[in-house]
Amino acid sequence: MPRDCYSARGMTLEEARRILGLSADDDVNNRLGEFSAARERIADMVRGAPNDVLAMRYQDGLVEFDKALAVLREESEKEPEDVIRAREWMTAARGGTADEPKAGPVAEAGQEKEDKSDEKSAAPAEAAATTPPAPAPPSPAAKAPEPKPEAGESDADPDPNAEEDEEKRSVASRIFSTLVILLVLTTIGGALYAWHLADQKVRTTERLAFLERMGAKMIESRRWPEATAAYDEIDHLRPGTKAAEVGRRSIEAGMVEEQEQFVGYLSGEATSAFDLGHLDVAIEAARKVLEKYPNQKEMAELLQKAEDARTTQAREALVTATSDAIQKRRWDEAEHKANQLASSFPGDPEGNALLAEIRAGRDKETRERQRARELYDAARQRDTGTFDKTAYEWLREATGLSPDDEEIAALYEKIASYTRTIQVPGDYPQLADAIASARDRDRIVVAEGTYTGPLIVDKVITLEGAGRDKTFVEVEASESTAATFSRQSSGTRVSGITFRHRGFEAGEDRFSALLVRGAEVTLTDCRAADSAGHGLAVVEAGQVSATRCLFENNGWDGVAVRGAGSRIEFSECEAVGNIGHGFDLWDGGSAAIHQSIARDNSGNGIVVGTTADNIVIGNCDLRANREYGIVVANAGSGRIHGNRCRENLIGGMAVRVTAARLIFENNVLEKNEGPGLSLERGLDPQAFSSNTATGNSGGQNVLTNGDFAHGN
Repeated sequence: MPRDCYSARGMTLEEARRILGLSADDDVNNRLGEFSAARERIADMVRGAPNDVLAMRYQDGLVEFDKALAVLREESEKEPEDVIRAREWMTAARGGTADEPKAGPVAEAGQEKEDKSDEKSAAPAEAAATTPPAPAPPSPAAKAPEPKPEAGESDADPDPNAEEDEEKRSVASRIFSTLVILLVLTTIGGALYAWHLADQKVRTTERLAFLERMGAKMIESRRWPEATAAYDEIDHLRPGTKAAEVGRRSIEAGMVEEQEQFVGYLSGEATSAFDLGHLDVAIEAARKVLEKYPNQKEMAELLQKAEDARTTQAREALVTATSDAIQKRRWDEAEHKANQLASSFPGDPEGNALLAEIRAGRDKETRERQRARELYDAARQRDTGTFDKTAYEWLREATGLSPDDEEIAALYEKIASYTRTIQVPGDYPQLADAIASARDRDRIVVAEGTYTGPLIVDKVITLEGAGRDKTFVEVEASESTAATFSRQSSGTRVSGITFRHRGFEAGEDRFSALLVRGAEVTLTDCRAADSAGHGLAVVEAGQVSATRCLFENNGWDGVAVRGAGSRIEFSECEAVGNIGHGFDLWDGGSAAIHQSIARDNSGNGIVVGTTADNIVIGNCDLRANREYGIVVANAGSGRIHGNRCRENLIGGMAVRVTAARLIFENNVLEKNEGPGLSLERGLDPQAFSSNTATGNSGGQNVLTNGDFAHGN
């Protein structure tokens, strides 16, 4: 093969010179040290590359450099032309090739024997001829041609020992040449093998450095399978190396740290969300932890709690929606929700109880409609074209019992028209101006909209809104009550209006949304909400009768009754979400509360702390309050019966010894977070035997001998 096309590794000599920057005349041997230093610099670039892409690029360049360097090294180790020619001369001197006969009579005479000897050594001779021998000194066995015999000498008498000596010298020469060739080949092969081992060692070292760097990057990126593969290869290339051991320990430590961080973060998120009541978020976070680390016991327990709480929450939502629909007499909607409850939670007693309540409500509404028609018929017979107070009161009651009956509404409007009717905003844009200009027994009809207070009612009027979700009277919380009824307003009737505050006042003296001072006022389908103080405050012997009214989201109590002679008569009302208590009777105030609800208040559902007589609380639903459903601290006389206290935080019902004169019967106290019934020391438990306490937390259904003076 020509020298310029030589290729030891698939690369020509010209390509190798071009890669290494050599011209055709440059001496390779003088620059091998420079090339070795350059190679080390490229290897350092591979090891210190900032990323894997550059590392692989530098690695490819290093491989190409090594190929070119190998080609030049092999070229430099080839025998010079003059050595090859010398060896050819020595071969010729020993007798030439098989095609060139030796000169002289000895050669002729011994030709036959030499030919026989050549036959014996033909195979090694051919092998020697195909492999260029290494340069060697001229063989001492070489002999110059003998002179021709002179005239008179006979060719028939040669020296008998000459032929044998020549044959011995020829064999010795060939053996020596073979040994020299073998020695040269062994030397060259050893050098090549040593170079191969050195090259392999360099490549292995470079690969190990690359794998160490890649393994570290994979650990930093938390790509554990790739990191493990890198250190496994290191261990394969150099078994027992410390780098593989350290790398595997780093992987184990990193995986532990990742687990701790992952579990810690999501566990914190799940716990926080659970505490805040964000159950869906808590469940999602807990499930993420368990999907990756299924043995996390705490997360499994939290997940179970969250799922149970969500189930309870869903159940409570259905119960609340059903109860709301019942209170609004939307029976079809209520029945649909109750059936959902029964199907979602088979066997739940609440579903059956609500369905029974719906049936009872429907029956009651049917009776009320019948009663409304009876009142309508009686009022129609009394209609003589002039105002009749009795007929007017009958029709007012009839519209409350059957608000959708158009005939009753029309006759009521006719009888009411016999008195003076003021339209707002038709006659007066401002409701306060209409009240100021009204006379006793005037009727003020207020259209849908929001009107600014405060209202001061000091005469007997009828105040009718378009509905508590349509007509609003509001005032700034720091200024006044939304409406105040003085003693002169006794006999006033209000319906279909919401009274509320704008903003909030957190001082000691707060205004209520509604204030009744010594007057007798009737409220129907009204709402008192968002007040800084009480929703409704009844003081100075005021008397309030309310039906289907709502008191919610007030800064203190939903309804507060204070002072001797002050009294409320409530039916089908609700006190919901107040910061204080739902209904609060104190300092001589009294009440009769029937079929009403107190729920989700920050204090108690109903508090009785008064010296008044005739306290009646019957058939009410007291639930999900943060303290007790009912607390009876004191009362002169009365009856607490048929109430249901459930799911309250501290307990169902608490009774102090100073309330022993009241009768407690047929109350149901269930599923509270504290005792169902708590009795202060000195009360006889037998007096409460008709009440039922079941399913309360920790089995504390009835707690006797309580030390209420010390909060126990």
